[in-house]
Amino acid sequence: MRPETFEGIEIDRCPVCKGLFFDKGELEAMLAKGEGNVADTLGFNAISDAMDAIAAQCPRCDRRMDPMVGAANVRMDVCSKCGGVFLDQGELATLQLAMSEV
Repeated sequence: MRPETFEGIEIDRCPVCKGLFFDKGELEAMLAKGEGNVADTLGFNAISDAMDAIAAQCPRCDRRMDPMVGAANVRMDVCSKCGGVFLDQGELATLQLAMSEV
């Protein structure tokens, strides 16, 4: 994972699949500031689609993350121990778009 900062919020990006990991509270802060479309693009790719079928490991706790479905039917992986959230490429921008339409 590689750290990146947007509006003072540090998130982590996977250099392989371009997915994003958020520590507890960072996803909500990113969406509240409207930075989802800046940090991510609506473009999904074959890797991000394939990653939905694979159980994610939390980069903080190294334990299996639980899949859940959020707004706009976005499938996200959540760590029950640390509260971290992993989104595949395109999912953050999709969430941000869904929030702007409400």
